Amino acid sequence: MQHKLDFVKEYLPRGNRVYMFGHGAGAYMLLSILPYIKDDFNLRKAVCLFPTIEKMNESPHGIRLRKVVSTLRQNDWLARTLSFWVDLMPESLKRKIISMKLTSDQNCPELVDSISELLHMHVFRNIVHLCNDELEKIGTLDETLLFHKNLIYFYYGTNDGWCPIEQGNQMNERLARGHVVLEKDSVEHSFVFRDAATMAEKVLQFIV
Repeated sequence: MQHKLDFVKEYLPRGNRVYMFGHGAGAYMLLSILPYIKDDFNLRKAVCLFPTIEKMNESPHGIRLRKVVSTLRQNDWLARTLSFWVDLMPESLKRKIISMKLTSDQNCPELVDSISELLHMHVFRNIVHLCNDELEKIGTLDETLLFHKNLIYFYYGTNDGWCPIEQGNQMNERLARGHVVLEKDSVEHSFVFRDAATMAEKVLQFIV
């Protein structure tokens, strides 16, 4: 979070209107740094997409993965053993596999290259570390995250394994009308792979 705060203070324009978005655990980070930046920038909205800001280890995905990531975190040799082969895979094969998973309108060279750069053993180990850290630290909702209710907006998915729709219904009772959106399009939590165009339209609605 300190890294995010330092980045914002150094690079965000102070004169222009600013709309900030956080996805998943990024929403937790966004709400955490909000008190430290709201007076320094012309911040109009802080939008949390599919926000994992509470009870992460009790979510469907959290229950399914917490023992796995904990085991891999405590046994780094196992994480290395499971992922070392990715570093040995030819880049052409990586790109072919990635292309097979993308839809035709998303299968552009830039996206394939970006994903290919992430298919490495050390990236997998970092993911294990971060996921374990998030599962341990994001527990009962910290009400101080919601202190600046006039700036905060939430977008919840109906079939999100990380933040169930029940959390969205509860948040809808905490915030003013229009500050919580409960989507109805069955967009996935990891929307960049299959629902990027849909979410682009949703995000635009928070700005215009």
